[in-house]
Amino acid sequence: MLDLTALLKYAAEENASDVHITVGVPPKIRVHGRLKNTTFSKMTTADTLEVFLSIVNPEQRDRFEVSGDIDVSVSIPGAGRYRVNAYKQRGSISLAFRLVDMEIPSAEAILAPDSVMRLCERQRGLVVISGPSGSGKSTLIATMIDTINQNREANVITIEDPIEYLHQHKNSIVNQREVGLDTESYIKGLMSALREDPDVVFVGDISDPRVSTQAFFAAQTGRLIFTSVYASGIIETLEAMLAVYPKEQQENARNLIASSLTAIVTRQLCEGIDGTRCPAYGVLKMNKQIRALIRRGDMDGIYNLISNSDDPEIQTMDSSLARLYDQGLITREMALSRAHDPETLATLI
Repeated sequence: MLDLTALLKYAAEENASDVHITVGVPPKIRVHGRLKNTTFSKMTTADTLEVFLSIVNPEQRDRFEVSGDIDVSVSIPGAGRYRVNAYKQRGSISLAFRLVDMEIPSAEAILAPDSVMRLCERQRGLVVISGPSGSGKSTLIATMIDTINQNREANVITIEDPIEYLHQHKNSIVNQREVGLDTESYIKGLMSALREDPDVVFVGDISDPRVSTQAFFAAQTGRLIFTSVYASGIIETLEAMLAVYPKEQQENARNLIASSLTAIVTRQLCEGIDGTRCPAYGVLKMNKQIRALIRRGDMDGIYNLISNSDDPEIQTMDSSLARLYDQGLITREMALSRAHDPETLATLI
């Protein structure tokens, strides 16, 4: 039988970001982006089922049986707080645990640029945080919400699946709702939130066109809306937002995005020379030129504009990677492997 608390404590001591439990092999941990073996025993089908049952309630178990996977968040006494994805595979259950800091990190701790943190002062508009899986999107959003919580008197509502970071009321009120427990779906949660006099809303996913459209409208009516998108760069983020809509709605979607979008912040984690991971950021803040290019669907024009911009509020991911390389934090190979345009970046560094 697996001692889950002992495993998670071990993972925390090893500075692991993730723990993987699957049948037929011992649990593995991810440290600074690399999977490592543990000395725990090989997992059986009964072992993984027991772990699963120890972290879900009956309602979550029923949802899992229908869908074949589920996201939950759990706090393990003495081991920390985790976001867990459980999923069926070959007749058994596998689980992926991701460690979530008990304390929300500061902007300085995650090296968030000042241009990003100034977005917390905005009163309205849509701010999209993007990046690949495991890049720290949730952490950055939590840090930005905590900054608002400390410095503004605002009514903040989050709609998450699952809730990861726990916010305490400070100068703001922060009410957190979990899909499947506190609200039926993202669309119902968002519609309800907009009737609750919010100043700031975080909606965890806008991959449904109804949720996306509602978030755009909310951003246009005097609320600051945060959301996250799985994408590796600014252009890829815009393309992902558009891909939510069928072809016949693309023109309308471009107009909605151009009218409501305030900024895109994209984040990647790079393996550093010292073995730790350091973040690279791309930042796009909207102006008239970019809005016009979005309406036309001219993604090449947008990339060329931001690549050649001298606006300190705009930076490409590639320029951030070049800066990390110049500072001696990452290797040339790492920078080029994460670049949008490796050939151009090679000339910069």
